[in-house]
Amino acid sequence: MTTHEQTARNAEIVRRRLDGEGTSDLSREYGVTPTRIAQLVRRHREKAGEIPKTARQKKQPAQRIRPRLRKAELGLWLCTGEGVERRGETPTAAYERWLKASLAGRVAAHLAPKPAEPEQPYAGPVMVVPGTKVAPRALTLPPAMRFAMERAGLVQSRLITLPGT
Repeated sequence: MTTHEQTARNAEIVRRRLDGEGTSDLSREYGVTPTRIAQLVRRHREKAGEIPKTARQKKQPAQRIRPRLRKAELGLWLCTGEGVERRGETPTAAYERWLKASLAGRVAAHLAPKPAEPEQPYAGPVMVVPGTKVAPRALTLPPAMRFAMERAGLVQSRLITLPGT
C-alpha cells in the first residue's frame, strides 16, 4: 500500500468513525486495531483544533533507593548506600535495617522546622467601590485654610527661600 493510499484509507476511517460507525466494525473491515483507529481520530481532532495537543512526557522513574548488598564476615550481610551502613543475618534483614535507618534520616530532615518566609505584600486585584473614584485635580486648600494663611501672612514677615521668593 502506498503512502497516498494509506492516507486516503486513514481519512476514510476517521470520516466514518466521526459519522458514528463503531470502532469494532471499522477495525474488522480495514484490518487495523481499535487502538489505531482511536489514534487516527485523536490526531485528526488535534489537527482540527477540537482538542489540545498533548505533549509527550517521559515518565520519571520511580524514586527507588538502591543500596549495595554484599556478604560480609561470618555469614552476615552488609547493606550500604547514601552514607548509611547496616548488617543483618539475611540479605532481607540487612536491607530492612538499612532502609529504616535511611528513611529515618530523610524523615528527620523533612520534619525539621523551616524558616518562615516573610509575608509578601498584597498583589491581588483591587476593588474600586463605585462613586469613590474621582478625577485627578490640582491640590486646592479649603477656604478656611486660605483665610488663616492670609492672616498669618499679614502678621509674619515673609521667609526667604532658596529660589528667592
